[in-house]
Amino acid sequence: MRTSEWIQVGFAVVLAIAAWVQPLTRALGPRPLPIRKRWFITGLALVPVIGVALARATAWFLPPLYVSVLRDWLTVGLFLVPYWQTGQFFQGPNHQIEKNLMAFDRWLMPATAATSGTARTGLGWALEIAYLFCYPFVPLGLLALYAVGERQNAAGFWLVVLIATYACYVITPFFPAYPPRDLAGGKPPRAQVGKVRVFNRWILQHGSIHAISFPSAHVASSFAVALALIYYSPVVGAVFLFVAVWISLGAVVGRYHYALDVIMGVVTAVVVFGACYAHL
Repeated sequence: MRTSEWIQVGFAVVLAIAAWVQPLTRALGPRPLPIRKRWFITGLALVPVIGVALARATAWFLPPLYVSVLRDWLTVGLFLVPYWQTGQFFQGPNHQIEKNLMAFDRWLMPATAATSGTARTGLGWALEIAYLFCYPFVPLGLLALYAVGERQNAAGFWLVVLIATYACYVITPFFPAYPPRDLAGGKPPRAQVGKVRVFNRWILQHGSIHAISFPSAHVASSFAVALALIYYSPVVGAVFLFVAVWISLGAVVGRYHYALDVIMGVVTAVVVFGACYAHL
């Protein structure tokens, strides 16, 4: 199997095992993890196992190039499996952790910390658009790698992106907290909320675990993509790095993440990139 496939299968299996370790599940929440959640986490672990097996089996009837491309993009499809597994460990917030994270925000950026999100201004619109880009950012990064003729280096790209992102997922259960937008008091009137923010909130309402990832996996994956692309194509990578910075600003100003989430997400990506540099 490819390194990226080992990482995806390995992380999913480790999280499935963790769901059944009694001392660990007791430490992560106010009560032992419910049986249904344990089975759901275990069932999700089968997704990458079966997916990778089926992709490898296509070598029996597809040309090698097609199989290689399929396995490159299968990684995109399996990218969020550990995220959904991690979400099952969340049983409620730790209010002391929330208080500490919010205190850091109030110290670093008191004006922003007092809000529940971006204002309906041009800057607010730009930051919400930027944050919206965190969703297609990883597949766009792989597409850019193909576009600059570096498809053969997809393994290095995925090495950095997967480890940086999954490291955040593994740490997240130990920092259970609601996002800062949920702690800022009442919601602003709908007339003061831009349409892009409404769309971002809709995505989070229907497609998130309703808790933060710590460090921010969105930020870590965005910077990991940018750093990997800088290594293979500096000009394209610089463009992605600019967008990654805007995603980070959108995450903080939009109150999707605490400032420390974002800072640690950047640090995680940089550390992982440095650790993987010799293998790119």
